[in-house]
Amino acid sequence: MTDNLRGIAAILASASGFVINDAIVKLVTEELPTGEIIVVRGLMATLLIGVVAWWRGAMRPVRVLLQTSIMIRIFAASLASLFIVAALRYIPLATSTAILQVTPLAVTAGSALLLGAAVGWRRWTASLAGLAGVLLIIRPGAEGINAHVWIALAALLFTSIRDLTTRFIDPSVPSLYVAFASSVLIMLGGLPLLPVETWVVPSPKALILLALASTAVFFGYYLGIVAMRIGEIAVVAPFRYSTILLALLLGYLLWGFVPDTISLTGIAIVIGSGLYLLRRERAVLVRRRSPA
Repeated sequence: MTDNLRGIAAILASASGFVINDAIVKLVTEELPTGEIIVVRGLMATLLIGVVAWWRGAMRPVRVLLQTSIMIRIFAASLASLFIVAALRYIPLATSTAILQVTPLAVTAGSALLLGAAVGWRRWTASLAGLAGVLLIIRPGAEGINAHVWIALAALLFTSIRDLTTRFIDPSVPSLYVAFASSVLIMLGGLPLLPVETWVVPSPKALILLALASTAVFFGYYLGIVAMRIGEIAVVAPFRYSTILLALLLGYLLWGFVPDTISLTGIAIVIGSGLYLLRRERAVLVRRRSPA
């Protein structure tokens, strides 16, 4: 099996891990408040990631975290997780998943606006098309679930900031250590909600589900790192969009949710825009590799 095939297998497993985590968290929101879910799941995930990071020799002194890029990254990850869990309480799994798939498009736009990266008109068009797709999904001013979609949009914002700052982290800092530090802050991020929520003793079922969710999150992060390191990004990355199909299936099986035609059109536009953007990145990469 080639490196690219292994990378594709890893990204498919990683993407599945994140969607399974989201589906489990959405189930648990029927019993536990948002902050408690974040704390309990975060504690389990932190212990798991910490053990693996220690075993792999990835732990580093705390002062390493004082780098500006790492600090912004872990704070953004904490807020992104908070808003994602909150969004899952109110909106369908497929809707939140589709909105978060705009992250690569938002990162492209952000890199141009904030970092001065060269972004051609084709990539700008893809990013704007992805935004149009999101507007079709959420339909501002429509009735029902869309009143809470702003929470998912906040999650998109902080997820994009997280991914933008990740590019500036010193390569000598192990990814597992960054994941461990992020997990700690994500866990602590649920505590400020304690005064405004009514926390309860989790049932055995909820604890088992959250243990499964923390395991799914760990494999999602770890296999995502593996995929990006062993395969070509332009080849591997498009397969992350399989998460929308899995989210649609789980949403139907667990809650009987089927998006309407307009929402499905928006989802298709988001997927198409992302795939076109990745195709452009691959074309640029090929040109750079070609002899002058």
